[in-house]
Amino acid sequence: MKIIVTGSDGFIGNNLCQVMRNKGVEVTAIDRKNGTEADEVPGILRHTYYDAVIHLAAQTSVFNDDNYLIEKDNISTFMKIADACHRHGTKLVYASSSTANPRNTTSMYGISKHFDEQYARVYCLSATGVRLHNVYGPNPRQGTLLYCLLNKAAVSLYNNGENMRCFTYIDDAIKGLIYAMTSDLQLVNVANPQVIPVRTFAREVQKYHMVDITLVPRRRELDNPSQEVDERIFRVPLHYTPVSRGVQLSVAGTKIRRL
Repeated sequence: MKIIVTGSDGFIGNNLCQVMRNKGVEVTAIDRKNGTEADEVPGILRHTYYDAVIHLAAQTSVFNDDNYLIEKDNISTFMKIADACHRHGTKLVYASSSTANPRNTTSMYGISKHFDEQYARVYCLSATGVRLHNVYGPNPRQGTLLYCLLNKAAVSLYNNGENMRCFTYIDDAIKGLIYAMTSDLQLVNVANPQVIPVRTFAREVQKYHMVDITLVPRRRELDNPSQEVDERIFRVPLHYTPVSRGVQLSVAGTKIRRL
């Protein structure tokens, strides 16, 4: 089996590539960090057969205010990849987000992910989008909540840490992406059914790693107090990792450095 993974050096992409190679899959890794761009995928598919493209490369975060780059990387590049996969009969699996749910959308990032879902629904019918919900794990991506909790001496939680989230462990996210490779559904959820406040997640981290937590009453602009899961969309049936276990594994597997 041969696949392309874009965003291969990112948090999710790196983990996915390791798992797929361990399964004997031939992986072509595409990432800006190693000098390749996701918009090169159409040219690659033109000359070489691949069973699937796992498209993870994107501008991330609801707090990202570079709308030009979000449009370029999350929309324009996605359209090119979706068109190429449709043209060559290649299965496309792409990372969507909980923020693509219109009830959760507060930013250009969420708008771009919602656009991708709608574009694939019309122009790449065999694609499967995977709505990932608050993925975390060992060696988390810089800027995420877990990264800050593990690498900063003190962390402020806005809205008194009451924002509700489905924290989904990285292994479950990878299983969900692999599931999508053989799915004929256009959209699936990968979301831990355990919905908890952000402060509960932070307190779990405190059990294994000392960090000062301050609860701040005000809410951050663009933040959503309740990230809803659209239950009309099929949830991949996994034995989702409980947050208590996922945090324990994350802290044990992370190389921690103080900022």
